[in-house]
Amino acid sequence: MAFVWKKLRQDPIGTVKRAWEKLVAGRLRYGRKGDYDASRYWRDRFSRYGTSLQGAGDEGLAQAENEQEYAKAAELFRKLVADSGIDFGDGRTLEIGCGPGFYTKLMVSLGARDLVAYDITDVLFSELRAQVPNVELRQGDITALPVEGTYDRAVMIDVLEHIVNEEKLASGMRNVVNALGPNGRFVVGPVVKRPRGRRHLYYVRFWTVDDLRRALPEWEPERRVDFRDGELLVLRRTTAP
Repeated sequence: MAFVWKKLRQDPIGTVKRAWEKLVAGRLRYGRKGDYDASRYWRDRFSRYGTSLQGAGDEGLAQAENEQEYAKAAELFRKLVADSGIDFGDGRTLEIGCGPGFYTKLMVSLGARDLVAYDITDVLFSELRAQVPNVELRQGDITALPVEGTYDRAVMIDVLEHIVNEEKLASGMRNVVNALGPNGRFVVGPVVKRPRGRRHLYYVRFWTVDDLRRALPEWEPERRVDFRDGELLVLRRTTAP
């Protein structure tokens, strides 16, 4: 609540406009019964912000504030993958939900040479191809279609909470892990530590580790770190595929 009041003090008109958009206008434009038009929503949002982190991050924060938050997230990500022994220079990496390419570029800086990045919209692909020319960018909804290829690891950050029904959660998670080799790892999050109700906004739903276990009963957290308002996990298969 204190965070909301801070935004109101800093930008009262913008905060009220964003609240109207998220609570009323956006729901009417993108909402569906029990779901939303994710492809259209993210196409429009990324078209509005381009590769600014406001598009993938918090629209109520300035670019500089989003950059600070993402810098903190990057340090946690680096520590988690280092502690897990994940070497991006070895083998193939799959990214789900590359958006403006923050983690794409981070993984490239960590040595990723064979990286395939999916996003539900291709609206930012021309800009990203100029920035990370060796990354293969693919448009696709992983809740609806299988992932092509086999990978040594998958990374899916700040995407999970934008899958808002259980059927799509199950199909999306299954499509990702089906593309991983026998010793593959799945870096995913944030997940919350306790249930927070069915839905926060029409395009947001918070999932717990138990929700992921129901979707992927043969996968378990190998390592975790506090991340944003929840945890970032490294999942590993505990039974043969």
